[in-house]
Amino acid sequence: MSKKLYLETHGCQMNVHDSEKAAFALSDLGYEVTTDPTEADLIMLNTCMVREKAARKVYHRIDELKHSFRRVSEKRKGLPIFGVMGCVAQAETDRIFERSQDVRLVLGTQAIVKLPTLVEQIEQGFPRAIDIRLTKDAEFFELDAGVRQTEHVAYITITEGCNKFCSFCIVPFTRGRERSRPADKIVAEAQALAAQGFKEIQLLGQNVNSYGLSGRYHGSFAGEQESDNGVTFARLLERVATESGIPRIKYTTSYPRDFDAEVVRVMDTYDNLCEWIHLPVQSGSNRILRAMRRGYTRESYLEKIAHIKNARKDMSITGDIIVGFPGETDDDFNETLSLAAEVGYDGLYIFKYSPRPHTPAATYTDSVPEEVKTERFLKLQELQDRIQKQRYARYLGRTVEVLVEGMSARSAADCYGHTRCSKIVNFKADKQLVGQLVNVRVTEVKPHSLYGEIVL
Repeated sequence: MSKKLYLETHGCQMNVHDSEKAAFALSDLGYEVTTDPTEADLIMLNTCMVREKAARKVYHRIDELKHSFRRVSEKRKGLPIFGVMGCVAQAETDRIFERSQDVRLVLGTQAIVKLPTLVEQIEQGFPRAIDIRLTKDAEFFELDAGVRQTEHVAYITITEGCNKFCSFCIVPFTRGRERSRPADKIVAEAQALAAQGFKEIQLLGQNVNSYGLSGRYHGSFAGEQESDNGVTFARLLERVATESGIPRIKYTTSYPRDFDAEVVRVMDTYDNLCEWIHLPVQSGSNRILRAMRRGYTRESYLEKIAHIKNARKDMSITGDIIVGFPGETDDDFNETLSLAAEVGYDGLYIFKYSPRPHTPAATYTDSVPEEVKTERFLKLQELQDRIQKQRYARYLGRTVEVLVEGMSARSAADCYGHTRCSKIVNFKADKQLVGQLVNVRVTEVKPHSLYGEIVL
């Protein structure tokens, strides 16, 4: 009789991919994934610390799942094994056991390969199991193409960790130092995914632009960075584009300091490199950028934006901005507003600053009152809504390529999917088109999506 695994994922694409790896790792122990937590023998929460009070939400969710389990599964003796993995597991470590007696397994971000061993220990009677070690020599978990949990878009890890140590960011403490996978393995994985029928892949890393650089900065924006192993991110993109056979290739996330002109040139050269660049700026004020330890200026960021806009392809630019960072004045915030207006983002993730454990900024005086953070958040969101409306309007009447990903939750007659530049499109179509690339003419523009009709 197989055992059931319920795996709940919070956070970015890397967390989604880590959940795929965890499910595959446990399959050798006889675990099958279930979408119903009340029938699970093992419940794993894959966590993220980008949002405020992430750890508290994990404990609250465990209590919810526990009570649901007891309510529905009265005939079963005892509770399932509860485990926490991801960034909260890495940052909270022993405090998780102290704050929740129900958690028996804590898995760090580099320990997925050890997951079967830890689960076996608990099944054999150990009260708890934990592995949160971080090392620069940790091996990458290799995931076969045929065992993906995602159906139409596949993720490929190319780097893990970060060496930047921005003052607000916990990633170096939860994901470790930067490591790059060998290019040959990345290309081989992409080829295997193409053979499986995947139409789109996304290359993942906390900072994909540092691929092969070991975290050191080489060269300038005018040219290509110098790699330690002969393969820069631009060269890796070129290899995946020419050797993989994948129709659509995307990547995230880019770090502005390491983003160079050669990446734009390569993206312009190959049609299967999608015209979407996520380039988080975090602030438009040089003073705040220095306090954040970002390593670039407003001017150098805008120089890179200008180069992207001068590309042959019509690039879609998205970004991240933090409002209310300690010491941010009205003048600083106004500089952020003016930068957002100048860039004209197709999409913008806006966060109110909140301190993260272990980070330098957590020791700063949080001088911006919560009501001011909220006011700035809403003001920037209002500006972005106006910009986004203008940016989306340019698609009206255009024909765009859409990867059909499923049926719309709002209309049984509609399918939905994403464009090459990662915009959601809804359109009337048969479910037999799911998983296919189709051309859709945009007939209506909505605040956060497009609507259209298939072009036959």
